[in-house]
Amino acid sequence: MILSAQPIGVPPSRRFVIQNLDDAKVWNGKAFVEDWDEARKYATASDACFDMADIQRDFYGALPRRRFVCPVEIEVYGKITRTKLARYLHRATTLNVKTHEYGNGPGETLVLPVIHFGLVREIEDVPMLSKVDNWDEEDEFGLEDDDEN
Repeated sequence: MILSAQPIGVPPSRRFVIQNLDDAKVWNGKAFVEDWDEARKYATASDACFDMADIQRDFYGALPRRRFVCPVEIEVYGKITRTKLARYLHRATTLNVKTHEYGNGPGETLVLPVIHFGLVREIEDVPMLSKVDNWDEEDEFGLEDDDEN
C-alpha cells in the first residue's frame, strides 16, 4: 500500500487528499473509494500525513515495531518564539519520502518518519558533522548493521 498526499484545488483553497497509489482510490475517512468528491479534505499535507500513518499502521500492524530518532537542524535568522517556529514549520514543511520510487521501506517493512515540530528546542551553536551531510553508502556514516530484532 503506497499512499500519497495529493493536492487538489488552487490557493488559497488548496486542500489535500490521501490517495492509494496502488489503485488510485482516495480516503474518505473510513475507506478508500473511487469518487474524489467523497474524499476527506485536509488543510495541509502534514495533516494528511498523520492520517496516512494511521492507515498504514493498521495495514502493517502485525509486524514488530521499533522507533529511531534522527536529528533535524533548523537554522533561523531573526527573533522568533519556539511556538511560532513550530507552527510555521508544521504548516510550511513537508517531509517527502519517495515511496513511489522506493516503496514503504526496505524489504517488507513500513518506515514512517514523523517530524514532531512541537518538540522544537534551541541548541547551542555547535557544528554538525559534515561527513553525514552527503552519503550514498551506510559505511560512509560509520554505521554497522545491527541485528534486525
